[in-house]
Amino acid sequence: MNKKRVGIALFAGVLSIGMLSGCGDEKKDAKGGKTDLKVAIWDYSTTEYYKTMFDAFTKKNPDINIEVVEFSADEYDNTVTTQLGGKQDFDVVFTKGTPALSGLIAQGHVISLDDYIKNDSDFNKDNYLGLIDQLTMDDKVYGVPFRKDNNLLFYNKDLFDKADVPYPEDGMNMKEYHELAEKMTSGTGNDKVYGAHFHTWASNVYDLARRPEAFDQLDTDTYDNLKPYYDEVLAMQDEGAIQDYGALKSSNIHYSGVFYNQQTSMITIGTWFINNLLENVTDFNWGVCSTPNNEGMGKDNAVGGVTPVSIGAYAKHPDEAWKFISYICGEEGAEVIAKTGILPGYNSDKINQIFDDLPKTYENAPENLSNYIDVDKYVIEQRMDPKIKDIENILTEEHSEIMTKSISVDEGVKKMKERVSELQQN
Repeated sequence: MNKKRVGIALFAGVLSIGMLSGCGDEKKDAKGGKTDLKVAIWDYSTTEYYKTMFDAFTKKNPDINIEVVEFSADEYDNTVTTQLGGKQDFDVVFTKGTPALSGLIAQGHVISLDDYIKNDSDFNKDNYLGLIDQLTMDDKVYGVPFRKDNNLLFYNKDLFDKADVPYPEDGMNMKEYHELAEKMTSGTGNDKVYGAHFHTWASNVYDLARRPEAFDQLDTDTYDNLKPYYDEVLAMQDEGAIQDYGALKSSNIHYSGVFYNQQTSMITIGTWFINNLLENVTDFNWGVCSTPNNEGMGKDNAVGGVTPVSIGAYAKHPDEAWKFISYICGEEGAEVIAKTGILPGYNSDKINQIFDDLPKTYENAPENLSNYIDVDKYVIEQRMDPKIKDIENILTEEHSEIMTKSISVDEGVKKMKERVSELQQN
């Protein structure tokens, strides 16, 4: 995910932004009856919708102050884990994804939300399209999704129009995607336009199989289903329809610039890219469709990362923390981030309409975005499990070996299975 750096030197890796309150005097926890809610987060200084949302919450709840404790984005997961290891009394803890949350749960640093969900008549987990049930470990819920992402196929409409080639469609299989990328590849040297682009993450390949639930990191019996995806991607690389993995890694080329500069016709990436395109692209038109897969699935399922929000195990004010979480992860909070093109965890007709209305503000935004937001099910990219971070490291290492042709696809997938199985047995 594209993470912005916080441009401030943080001597201890943390910056306390201070109190947000609906009233003037902010330190009244003891005398004035106010509750100081301590929120651990990253990128607060550089993300305007956080301020908008938090201000709206304190205006609605003037008896609560929000003390934002901001950590460096690059070191957030490690720093917040260390802080909680010292029993830091964060009431609310944002996490970057399921691997980080799984680690906090395994170490006892966040609490189960089941009782809060059960006792809050205004909270409906159906509004999260299956994500609440996926944020569980040991049959307990530990987080509510603040944001989610759907990996989509983004394409440059102008390049397709110029080549007189029909736009990509939902439900393409990998062979069809490969053939389309070949048609859209043109030029040489600095003037070359690649038909498609795969960023270097292992998830950029395995999510193609994960979306139709043909692949599951925790089930090594599903790993062979990755082979046809790797075969096709490597063939595209051999034919020059996509950029070489090794060159991308060594040059540290960012996927956004490749698409912004019209060096590729198509790219598979998460819906956070909508916000990037709305803010940075005005010189060409773009569209979206579902990612290719070999299971015949259209846009039924989505796959992508999620940003969960939890209550810290050493929180002084867990009830107020739940009030805050249910607000920012509910419809009012969702409206704030949806208007920026960021996909909230919460889903409703109102949120879908916000995305459909984006072309009124951004003339090159596609008109069909809600078709890829209001889907049957959201599948979390990385399953909740205490060992998921180590599993992801294995997949990443073998992915690199496969993509550089240091080993064959069969050999690489076999090593994934063997290494993950060994890890799970220990």
